[in-house]
Amino acid sequence: VLPTWKEETARKKAEAFASVFEKECKAGIKSDNRQKFTAYCEYVLKLKEQRGIKHSTIMRYKELTDRIYPVIGHIKLIDLRPDHLNDLYTLLSSDGQNKRTGGKLSAKTVLEHHRLISTVLEQAVKDCFIPFNIASRAILPKVTHKEVSYFQPEEVYLIREALEKESIKW
Repeated sequence: VLPTWKEETARKKAEAFASVFEKECKAGIKSDNRQKFTAYCEYVLKLKEQRGIKHSTIMRYKELTDRIYPVIGHIKLIDLRPDHLNDLYTLLSSDGQNKRTGGKLSAKTVLEHHRLISTVLEQAVKDCFIPFNIASRAILPKVTHKEVSYFQPEEVYLIREALEKESIKW
């Protein structure tokens, strides 16, 4: 096989690689960058379970992973980019994702997925697998808050009056 680089070019590329490697070592980034999202997420969930997170929370996290793993589970933590997360959030916001209705997932549910991913990536930052949490750079769906409808004082008065006329059972 014929070399594609001249000796000088190869030396420069090797020096650049060594410089980046040295910088990462000084920054505390582990040299094992093969950790994939699925395996690391499972590790984080076990860690949280051992630290006393409620069982119902762990079960909810595991439900969320059913939609997360097929899309980004195979990606190495170091290779994960905001566009991967944006694609996932767009997919979750499309028809057919809600197992109950067959429709879209609500923005609140998409945000739950994001919070789990962000939590996992934040732990990866603490464990020095990645330099920063890329979830903070993803574009999140906007949650619309519904206007709360309260009883007006006159309505409460009418309800109270109606209850006065009924038996104590009601």
